[in-house]
Amino acid sequence: MDMKIKIKGVEFRNPIIIASGPAGFGEEFFKYVLPSEIGGFTTKTVTLSPKEGNAPPRIVYVKDGILNSIGLQNPGIEAFESKVVPNLPNGTTRIISIGGDSPNDFSELARRIESFCDMLEINLSCPNVHSHDVIAADEELSKDIVTACRESTNKPIIVKISPDLDVVEQSRVVVESGADIVNIANSLRGAKFNVETGQAFLKRISGGVSGPAFMPIILWKVYQVKEAFPSLPIIGLGGVTCSRDVVEYAIAGASLVGIGTEAMINPTGIPKIVKGIAEFLEQKNVNFKDVVGISHKGGFK
Repeated sequence: MDMKIKIKGVEFRNPIIIASGPAGFGEEFFKYVLPSEIGGFTTKTVTLSPKEGNAPPRIVYVKDGILNSIGLQNPGIEAFESKVVPNLPNGTTRIISIGGDSPNDFSELARRIESFCDMLEINLSCPNVHSHDVIAADEELSKDIVTACRESTNKPIIVKISPDLDVVEQSRVVVESGADIVNIANSLRGAKFNVETGQAFLKRISGGVSGPAFMPIILWKVYQVKEAFPSLPIIGLGGVTCSRDVVEYAIAGASLVGIGTEAMINPTGIPKIVKGIAEFLEQKNVNFKDVVGISHKGGFK
């Protein structure tokens, strides 16, 4: 069965997108997975200047998930261009995630990465950088950042939004400013405390929650955005561990489905997920694109 999805002129051989973060820049991940086995790969977020990230401890396991406070650790754009780009995978759609503090930061990054990416992802929602709200909480700043990127590149723009905020309103703001796709969503802000010491496990106290327990929350948010914007391409991201999870995201309205935590802890399972999707489609005798948003059309007939 056909699993291809075409968005803004870019074709994905299947709906699986490796999410930004857990698989880094792919050095370890692609020892276990061939680029041709996935639809796309998103790099760890890149910033203009190098970032060391947050002080440890900055990752802790929680029930059915992970709580992390990495803090956008990356080598900066110059080192990324010279050392990372030559080793980025061929044979799959390349998505480069960018981060910053101002429209100028994002605009410069969008200009510099244009020649070696198929799409770019604007990270407006990392919960582990600022002590205050994520960038997406500032509507005017979000508008200015997306507008600046739109003016700097002709490549399709994904905006990664926050599950801690109104996803429909965030989607409206970024689409009106030039975004082509929304990624729902970044991790949900949370915390975990040690009952023996009375202290937080994370040095920064709060972090981003990801993993299977996160999935029902994001499914609902994907459904809401698809209902509000039927023609808007959506990446559903959060908690996928098997092929049926991917199908469930498509049913809710996601054209592409991101895998994060599972890509980090069980990369060899990714091809099995892709195979399982194909088997499901064959069973239902449908193509993947026919499943996208089917819950809004009354389900399978």
